[in-house]
Amino acid sequence: RQSNEHPRTQHHEWLRGLVRFARSSSSSSSSISAIDRRLVDDVLSDRALILAPMVDASDLPFRLLCRRYGTDICYTPMIHAKMFTTMDGYRRKFWKNDRFRLDNLEPSSDRPLIVQFCGSDPEIMLAAAKIVQSDCDAVDINCGCPQNIAKRGHYGAYLLDHGDELVEVVRTMASGLEVPLCVKVRLLPGVGVEESIKLYEKMIDAGAALLTIHGRTRLQRGNDTGSCDWDAIAEVVRRLGHRVPIIANGGISNLDDVISCIKRTGAHGVMSSEAILEYPAAFNDTGTVATSGRRTGPGRLHLAREYLDLVKRFPPDEAGQGSGFKCVKSHLHRMLHHDLQTETSLRDALENCEEYDDFYGILNSVEKLHDQMGHAVKEEKLSWYMRHRVLEENGLSAMENKKIRERIGGGAAPDSDDETGRCMLSLFDDDDHDEW
Repeated sequence: RQSNEHPRTQHHEWLRGLVRFARSSSSSSSSISAIDRRLVDDVLSDRALILAPMVDASDLPFRLLCRRYGTDICYTPMIHAKMFTTMDGYRRKFWKNDRFRLDNLEPSSDRPLIVQFCGSDPEIMLAAAKIVQSDCDAVDINCGCPQNIAKRGHYGAYLLDHGDELVEVVRTMASGLEVPLCVKVRLLPGVGVEESIKLYEKMIDAGAALLTIHGRTRLQRGNDTGSCDWDAIAEVVRRLGHRVPIIANGGISNLDDVISCIKRTGAHGVMSSEAILEYPAAFNDTGTVATSGRRTGPGRLHLAREYLDLVKRFPPDEAGQGSGFKCVKSHLHRMLHHDLQTETSLRDALENCEEYDDFYGILNSVEKLHDQMGHAVKEEKLSWYMRHRVLEENGLSAMENKKIRERIGGGAAPDSDDETGRCMLSLFDDDDHDEW
């Protein structure tokens, strides 16, 4: 078990200030009992609860929804630095419209905010970061994306294989920015945590103010996701946590996991990605003490309606998410995954939606289904999040068995990682692919 004592470097004080600002200005809904709250406050204190940067997912309406339910700090989707600096249309989709739409909100509504870029050219990365630094709280370098498109583009987790090059990017950006520079990384594959720590330390020496450690290697994805190595994160915290804040990423599905992770690792905060995509109130949902593991937060249908209402105010194609309408479909598919798996006609109807108002028809149909079934929110469980994590009788995950069934039936199901790769591919112009 790690100590809850907080270091007091300027970097730690900066993060603590962001958390306090978020909680003092938040109108987030709390579903945590008074008994649980004492336990939560004792463990969390100033520890940051963070929404991960996710392609086609960390759009403005989704960020605003997560902030309602306990998220302290949000990341933007990953932004391609070269395209951001050279293509006005791309920049408008991912930033200009986002900031413009916020003119109708309080300035603090989407803060604290960290903007994430991918790339490997130090000067281009710095130029991109300078464009956004006046409207965010920090800039982050993506060294965690494991997709093949990141390998071709020489960024993401593959940049960790080129330590000297990465350190130069960190040094150039850290010395040229007016806001802190963060780096999101994975563990290095096949070399153990010691070699990873050596590289992380070089990044800190070069000016990184915060590190987010995803406790998996780039080889752990899709059906091979596997468990998150919290012990490795704990070692990073033990060795480097006195210098900069260390954020733990991986294995976080609800507030119980947050508490367990912080106790286990001593991290200065936690980041959630897949679980919070399915259940945006994940940081406000706990089964500790008297609830017997039952859901304490709002139901998935309620959250889907809240998200869709925000989408109407801030359409993703006008609010920092280039794929727009497709982005909304993806969110609803994840939030309502359990319902759509059992009612394939609803799944098909969602896929065929052509207007934002069509989505409300899907939600109304799900509501009728819940009424017929006597649906109880407290009995809800994560579904989409568990697709790679729960093994069926033959020892394969639900996703693997689904692929087998569809291939036997004559149609090969797309690999979820390939889907993500195609989603990322759609964000870039065809003429520029070879230069990544």
